[in-house]
Amino acid sequence: MPIRVCGIYGFVGLKNRNLLQKMGQTLAHRGPDAQNEYIEDRIGLGYRRLAIIDTKGSFQPLFNEDKTIVLFYNGEIYNYKDLRSKLTKHLFKTDGDGETIIHWYEDHGPEGFKNLNGIFAFALLDKKKQQLLLVRDHLGIKPLYYFSNGNILAYASEIKAILPVLRSLKVKISSNNQTIQKYLLTRRHDDGENTFFQGIKRLPQGSFLELNLKSMEIEIEPYWALKPDHSLIAKTDEENIAKFRRLFVSIIRHQLMSEVPLGTALSGGLDSSAVVMAVNRAIEGNIGSIKDEDRQTVIGERQKTFSARFPNAANDETKYIDIVTRASSVDSHLVRPQRQEMWPDLQTVIYHQDEPMISSGPYAQWKVMELAHKNGIRVMLDGQGADEMLAGYDAYFFVYFRELLAKRDYGTLFQEVVNSLDILWKYLREKIAFLIGIKKSFAIKKLFNFETKESNKSNSTNNNLNKRLQEDLFETSLPSLLRYEDHNSMAHSIEARVPFLDHRLVEFVASLPSHYKIRNGWNKWIMRQALKDLLPEKILKRRWKVGFTTPEIAWLRDSATEVRKIFNSESFNSRPYFNTSVIKAKFEEFVAGKNDESMVFWRIINLELWLRIFIDK
Repeated sequence: MPIRVCGIYGFVGLKNRNLLQKMGQTLAHRGPDAQNEYIEDRIGLGYRRLAIIDTKGSFQPLFNEDKTIVLFYNGEIYNYKDLRSKLTKHLFKTDGDGETIIHWYEDHGPEGFKNLNGIFAFALLDKKKQQLLLVRDHLGIKPLYYFSNGNILAYASEIKAILPVLRSLKVKISSNNQTIQKYLLTRRHDDGENTFFQGIKRLPQGSFLELNLKSMEIEIEPYWALKPDHSLIAKTDEENIAKFRRLFVSIIRHQLMSEVPLGTALSGGLDSSAVVMAVNRAIEGNIGSIKDEDRQTVIGERQKTFSARFPNAANDETKYIDIVTRASSVDSHLVRPQRQEMWPDLQTVIYHQDEPMISSGPYAQWKVMELAHKNGIRVMLDGQGADEMLAGYDAYFFVYFRELLAKRDYGTLFQEVVNSLDILWKYLREKIAFLIGIKKSFAIKKLFNFETKESNKSNSTNNNLNKRLQEDLFETSLPSLLRYEDHNSMAHSIEARVPFLDHRLVEFVASLPSHYKIRNGWNKWIMRQALKDLLPEKILKRRWKVGFTTPEIAWLRDSATEVRKIFNSESFNSRPYFNTSVIKAKFEEFVAGKNDESMVFWRIINLELWLRIFIDK
């Protein structure tokens, strides 16, 4: 059975057991069940364990038969049994999926990593080849960061575990000003290898880092890249719809594997509702299968769902949550995040996130994970990734319209515009409000002191829907959302699983033409068709997306005292990034209702608190 190890860490080029253990202690929240290290010469590898499956076995490190390969592994390989059946020449000592990784690597090399279906980040030491491999899953669901100065390499599942190594080397922990500038001016972050920490990088998704133990040179190579594969597409809509359903059902079945209590995050939107309803059917035995003896341990008599609600707020989704819970007879748990609670929590949340956040939305997710933890949940499924894969945001309609225009497909363009008039009207209202000053704004650049002005214009593709979706999957949108989710869940010792981001489903959907994502005025068209018998009618035909959000504008206006305390602090007024007098003036205008730029103030507050937590200290 597979095991869930939820934090890995290590270094090459140092002899310091205490330092290695300190790295592990920093990640205690990711794996409270066990910690172990492997040390040989100037190599130290370690892990923190959160036992999810095979809770009594599969302790690490794992080895091959002659112990020339050493593995520390954070993840789960859903197809490990299929791979293992092809490794008949190897001797297995455990029932876990970790050994499958080792022997698959022995037979296929790094190229074989593309065949691993799951969520994972691992460190593999190959003594014969004198190299260390750091590997991250296809979509970057599990995080992995590293620091290298040519003599020493350190890595970990979270940045904070690398910082003790830098301190031991007397390396100043400093901020990456280029990343900060981009974040403040354009909202973009987590969109490449650079982090908010100077010298600490994130390993790209679908890639592996190869460290030569003799020369200490590193190379980073992709083992997988998302490319349209037309051989995956059937000839008819009916066949493609059926394939989407088969894949989704199979993925749900595999991701229900657990020996500890499992729950689902339910926002009331289409994606999380689809996961909840599919899990419900699996429990009932109508799709997939869960063994009777496992059902009580893993899920209980009824599926447990966890949701955030904001009574009387425009973004409250309680009525949609209630529709799903009534249709599925789940055991529903609700939390109401409060502005007053956020401020005492905020520094803790930022500490666990390692880097600033773009909005207050992740705080709502934090409270959901906190509630799940209090109810004994150790695994959570949710609908992350479907928006970027299936064109879930309104902006994608306009990308599709421009694509049709570029193709001179005027008939389809006319039909789609007519069927999307409500979305077009909503967009037009927002534009008109902005132009006449109802939606109040200002020049954000004036708030900051940057010599080189970062353009706030999007470089995203605007006339090719599939290309735009791929950019958002790998660069502009999903990476930050995955960081928020991983760090929020692991702060509460919960493993987050994201069924829509199974790379087989992503490959299939990416290969489909655009009209499978948007058709007849509906986004996520193929998903709606494939799962229409699972979903309540009012969920299936929802037009507007909310997601994990908070009443951010109201919260910030009601928090003027807390914000002024930050803006009047000595540390804030000493930062080189901020034009503090302008920021304070614009914030007072915001409080008075003269502008609505809550997100820029949120970014400023986040950055200031992050600097205090990680840089000032």
